[in-house]
Amino acid sequence: MGAVVLFHAFPITLPGGFLGVDVFFVISGFLITGMMLDGIRAGRFSLLDFYLRRVRRILPALLAMLTGVTLLALLILMPDEMESFGANITAGALFVPNLVLAHEQGYFDAAAHDNPLLHLWSLGVEEQFYLIWPAALMLFVRRVSPRMIILVTALVIFASLVANIVLARFAPTASFYLPFTRFWQLLTGALLAALATARVVSHHEPAASALDADPDAASRRPWISHVLSFVGLGLIGGAILVARTESAAQVALAFPVTLGAALFIAAGPQAWPNRTLFSWRPVVYVGLISYPLYLWHWPPLSFLHLMDIDEGAGGRLLRIGAVLFAVLAAVLTYHLIEVPVRRRRDLRRLGARLVGGLGVAALAGVVVAASGGLPQRTSLDHNPFYRTAEMRRDDRCSRLYGQPEALRNSAFCVRNNYERDPEIVIMGDSHSNMFIPAIEDAFPMASTLQIGASACTYLRNTEFWNDNRLSWRQTCPTLTEAAWRGIGPATRLVILAARIPMYTASAKEYAATFDFVAPKHFQSADFPGASASETYERALARDLRSLLRAGHEVVFVLPVPALNFSPRSCLHFRPVERWMKAPDPDTCSVPRARVDAAHAVPRAIVSRVARQIDDPSLHVVDPLTALCDQTRCRAVVDGHLMYLDDNHLSPDGARYVWARIQPPLRGLARFRNINSRETLSAVPVQSVHQAVQ
Repeated sequence: MGAVVLFHAFPITLPGGFLGVDVFFVISGFLITGMMLDGIRAGRFSLLDFYLRRVRRILPALLAMLTGVTLLALLILMPDEMESFGANITAGALFVPNLVLAHEQGYFDAAAHDNPLLHLWSLGVEEQFYLIWPAALMLFVRRVSPRMIILVTALVIFASLVANIVLARFAPTASFYLPFTRFWQLLTGALLAALATARVVSHHEPAASALDADPDAASRRPWISHVLSFVGLGLIGGAILVARTESAAQVALAFPVTLGAALFIAAGPQAWPNRTLFSWRPVVYVGLISYPLYLWHWPPLSFLHLMDIDEGAGGRLLRIGAVLFAVLAAVLTYHLIEVPVRRRRDLRRLGARLVGGLGVAALAGVVVAASGGLPQRTSLDHNPFYRTAEMRRDDRCSRLYGQPEALRNSAFCVRNNYERDPEIVIMGDSHSNMFIPAIEDAFPMASTLQIGASACTYLRNTEFWNDNRLSWRQTCPTLTEAAWRGIGPATRLVILAARIPMYTASAKEYAATFDFVAPKHFQSADFPGASASETYERALARDLRSLLRAGHEVVFVLPVPALNFSPRSCLHFRPVERWMKAPDPDTCSVPRARVDAAHAVPRAIVSRVARQIDDPSLHVVDPLTALCDQTRCRAVVDGHLMYLDDNHLSPDGARYVWARIQPPLRGLARFRNINSRETLSAVPVQSVHQAVQ
């Protein structure tokens, strides 16, 4: 438990601390299976009684945490964050957060820090296991021999481990979260309990519990138990110390941790570490509060991250404070809630009330999500961070351009007019999607199409993925080709926009700068052996020439400055911030030199390609001219927030930037917004070469 808390509070200090959950799975499987086998062997086990006791064990602390964290969320979260939080409450109350997360975000992704209920994934795995395992034991224990139970359990462990290994190669996020790829760890603990039960049966010992029974203890030399315990602790500690936060390596790390936990348990209470250090009363007490501590430790850390106050010396102190708060909350939860509830013997009445409370929590989550995150809590007349699915894609557009249904979660496809073929096509990743409101405002009479894919450029037959997102490799070529089908004879203007530094970065730069720590790849079969930057440059030159030869005018948008902070911290939107000091404007900006250094490679590439092509129909425009002065690039201009997050412009920001970078365009005068043209008339237009210098 301590490793998990330390990892979440100070990930650099112990990057492998997340493996503490793997130890928990083994211990849980051993303890719960042992109790079930004892009950079945004695003829006093029932599924109803098991689940009522499970409810009494799990729900009181969970409901207390959900209630407390929701109260904090009402004070802290923005409406869109609260909407997501509501959905996560419902998933947590239904014990399916791991299934939801398997399709949404990796455990090590930067976005995972924004989910205050992320840690409930492990509770989901555990409860899904106990929906199946008790019934399976009841079905087989009395019908087959203990040896057959051991054999079947070992076979299921092997199958689950193989599934974990195989799926980790193709879908590491799903492999991390899905129950059937985690069952082998719970079943490892269950196997130890089954072995203990088998020894009891074979020795005809009237042991009170399979958990205590060890008929071989008398014949086992003490040093063997000591060695088993020390080796187990060494495997656990070694894996935690050498681990890095990459889910692609999860299985390789989980195996020694799981084996170590099994050896530690198998050593028994007579092993020296087990009967001394781990029987020490403070350590035992930490074990008693470990469940409520696990529940309480992550939400306050996530709230600090959401408020962007968890970095620097002050942030470290706040994280220490968050851990102390979690410890205090865990102690109070244990003594004031868990202990009194465990003394209750009216299991059915208590169970009904607790399950009813969980149902209320699930329904409350639905209401919060459906309300848009209770926006009336804030001073906003509208939510500048709100994004709907319709802003990304509609099914009619996807069908029209052949975006495969299996890839549509990654796709962008938005049209404003289906009566005419698109006169303006905006292509690229999410950085092209963010310009839709600006382009449609500037050319309200034009038929506009924005099409592309998340984390995919506009360049044909290029692949982008990282080792934590292997499925992306198949996404980009298919969806980029669909985007090019949107360009037709009626298309007068093609606008290309993407987060170029993400694709041209080296693997080291990518891990240090972007949202994922796993190694990344950008390549094309058309340019075998080329580096990421070479691939981008050669593909860009090829595709720009193709567009210009076809008679299209092209606007190429250089990268938007990336922030190293959350723009949500720049203005007081959160309810709790009404009582906080207004932020210093300079804290909502980044040094121009830092931005120039980050953009040096892509700007040099675009400059070379633009000089080679030298076509007046190619316009290279630079958002830095709108957002930056000589020293800083700002997230707030004239009181207006320019960004949605650390790298995407808000609708206001996109309009502001486009009004200042839009070049003079041929053949689009009748589509333009007159007010926009008047605004732009005083804005100097840079040449291609000036824009990329």
